[in-house]
Amino acid sequence: MGAAFLLNQGCFLVDTEVPLSRFGQQRIHELDEHHVIDVCGVGERFVRPRGIPDEGLDPRRLEVRQNVLRGVEVKTSRGDFRNGFFCTGCNYNYLLTPMRLVSPGSLPPGVGLIEYNRFKFSAELREEGFFGLRGLRVVRKASFRSVSRYQVDNATSFMIRRRNENRLEEILRELTEGHRENGYKHPSGP
Repeated sequence: MGAAFLLNQGCFLVDTEVPLSRFGQQRIHELDEHHVIDVCGVGERFVRPRGIPDEGLDPRRLEVRQNVLRGVEVKTSRGDFRNGFFCTGCNYNYLLTPMRLVSPGSLPPGVGLIEYNRFKFSAELREEGFFGLRGLRVVRKASFRSVSRYQVDNATSFMIRRRNENRLEEILRELTEGHRENGYKHPSGP
């Protein structure tokens, strides 16, 4: 669910159990004590560069893309919630819980809340490339929080390295099958 939500939020890279650094970050809540986020996604945010006058220019030409992290922590019970969660590691941090498990007021400032209704949940892949998700409701939107480029770069590189490690055998199989199909014969073979 968290991965589908992040893909719908415009993330182009999504992974689970991503370690994030605490370097240069302060805890904002007593429950903010973890170092691994349940679901993390890398997406883009459009920002306007500072100090450039926009008189007479098309405002869309002044926007630049900036990679941002979106994170979802999944909590299934009150005890799980009380064990803590990572709420400062990403630019946008969400908590995904069953309906009415926690109130929005009990969350740290800026942390969004997504509620899951198990009786109404369904998912379908739509032609536009988005997931149609029923039974998920954003109760409170996450606010943008500035994190260091170091954090964004490290999380992105971790997710890409993991994805590539998991694909090594698949890539080798594609290479060897491609050579066989094209009539390639090893020089030492028949």
